[in-house]
Amino acid sequence: MAPSSTWRSVPLYYAIVEELERRGGSAKDVELYHALLDRKYDITFAEFLHELMKLEMQGIIYVSVLKEDLRNVELLKKV
Repeated sequence: MAPSSTWRSVPLYYAIVEELERRGGSAKDVELYHALLDRKYDITFAEFLHELMKLEMQGIIYVSVLKEDLRNVELLKKV
C-alpha cells in the first residue's frame, strides 16, 4: 500500500492507543494492525511497527515478543 497523501483526522499513535483501550489494554500486534486497516488507515505493517516502537520509547505501551512474528502490545498509560 502506498502512503496516503492526505492528513489523517486522528493521528496513528492515538488510534493505536484508542484501539488498545477498547480491547482492555492488551492485544496482539496483528490484531491491532487489522483493526487500523478496518478503520481505513492506509499504512504498511512496517509503518505500524515503527509507530509501536515510538510509543514504546515514550513509555506509553510495552511490546513483548511471544513468537518470532507475534508480539503482545500492552497499554501502560493513556495519551
